[in-house]
Amino acid sequence: MAKRRTKYVFNETTLSFEPTKQKPLNIVIHIISNLAGALVLGSLLFWGYTALFDTPDVRKLREENDRLEMQFEILFHKSEDMEKVLASLEQRDDNMYRAILQATPIDNRRLQYNAARYESFRNMDHKELVTRTTERIDDLSKRLYVQSNSYDELAALIRNNEDRLRHLPSIQPVKNGDLRREASGYGWRIDPIYNVRRFHEGLDFSIPVGTDVYATADGVISYVGYQRGGYGYLIIINHGYDYETRYAHLRNTRLVRVGQKVKRGDIIAESGNTGKSTGSHLHYEVRFKGEPDNPIRYFYQDLTPEEYDDMLIRLSSSGMPMD
Repeated sequence: MAKRRTKYVFNETTLSFEPTKQKPLNIVIHIISNLAGALVLGSLLFWGYTALFDTPDVRKLREENDRLEMQFEILFHKSEDMEKVLASLEQRDDNMYRAILQATPIDNRRLQYNAARYESFRNMDHKELVTRTTERIDDLSKRLYVQSNSYDELAALIRNNEDRLRHLPSIQPVKNGDLRREASGYGWRIDPIYNVRRFHEGLDFSIPVGTDVYATADGVISYVGYQRGGYGYLIIINHGYDYETRYAHLRNTRLVRVGQKVKRGDIIAESGNTGKSTGSHLHYEVRFKGEPDNPIRYFYQDLTPEEYDDMLIRLSSSGMPMD
């Protein structure tokens, strides 16, 4: 066993080096100071390591956080697509189904936000993304609930108005397969003959001469005749319930007579190019209480939501009418 080294101090009285003995307190202080230094150095090394390198647990938490952020991003973009579909359903509900059934429009479909509900997200990572996504999901949930109740209400109205619905114009007067194009929609247009701005009270369907024309609802033929400089050969059907449809520029009117009852889908005429017309087409009008109404609102039995939206886009352009 190695001997402990002996420490010496110089004695000025004897002018010689004499061995010294360390006091126990000094030994304890020395040991504690060494331990404290080691502890400080170790802490500094550990802090530096963790600042530069993630521990396995921290790395796992970071990866989980990145996955959650990605999932919220995906959810937010999916909710954007859902919002577009729901907005289309709401538009058809308010402007088509409820208008036709004369039901009161829905005043408020949107969610009234309570800011306190989202306070818990304030201290979260990616708080803006989490808050935006949660707000959108909450909004969609409320609007879906409102839309579901709306359809229940409309279904009840349909059950209670079966006869009225049979007499309500609800299909196109020509088949989609016969269409060359929709020449012009409903609204203000430039007259193709007089070159002045006027209100176009119906839809023009560009079709070959001789194309079958169909009654769009049950009713009674109220007019069959020819109008020079205007509709040409014209048929008017009175559907009751204040509804009337007009079919103009026909080839002839030999298939029906005044007072004849017709059903939705019956062939009543062939298309033509008579009267004030610049080409073969059918001019079709829907009138409610004597006033013209946009016929596209009454095609709900013929068109899917996608076809309806596509037709709205095509007819919204200021195309040139053919009469």
